[in-house]
Amino acid sequence: MANQDQHDGDNGTPQLPPAAPSTAVDGAAKPAFAGAARRRFATKGAAAVGAILTVKSQPGMACSICHSPSGFASGNLNSHNPHVVVCQGLSPGYWKMHQSSWHSSCISTTKFHRKFNCSSTSSFYGKEMQFLLDHQSYDQDNVAMHCIAAYQNALKGYTSFLKPDRVQAIWNEYWRTGGSGRGYYTPMAGKKWYGPEITAYLRGTMD
Repeated sequence: MANQDQHDGDNGTPQLPPAAPSTAVDGAAKPAFAGAARRRFATKGAAAVGAILTVKSQPGMACSICHSPSGFASGNLNSHNPHVVVCQGLSPGYWKMHQSSWHSSCISTTKFHRKFNCSSTSSFYGKEMQFLLDHQSYDQDNVAMHCIAAYQNALKGYTSFLKPDRVQAIWNEYWRTGGSGRGYYTPMAGKKWYGPEITAYLRGTMD
């Protein structure tokens, strides 16, 4: 990544505003076609942990991951709590084409750095969310693209297991540890997800 895309500690990094409640539902109603990913009981579990390496090769699939990053990484896909898990995430492509459906606290023209950490000299700084839903050369592995979609899903209440502040934390650690091509997120002690794994996990939470 070019020098301007690297960050220097926390210099120039704005403080994140408080994350909006994940249960808020604002704007257009959940589209009917997204029902392919139904409400699922936590006791049913999700795909095996190895699916994080194969989910990228299954375009058009329904949501296959309905667990938090730590639960998925640990392989603890069963729960003794029979509460209903909402697993109806929508893809970056959906949010790109349906900008009127965005949550009011983060509309399509919101600047990326208002919700996610990045230095003022990086290529991400000042870019509108909608712009980053198209692949950019400096967004290697499309991590920012999928974080934006996952953040919208969380704000709209479409992924009850993945809250808005957790999506922000995934990106912020990825950025802090090197960003595009080098950064990682630690879903649990002893495990690191680099760009491809982060994107595979987030994509698995979407239709």
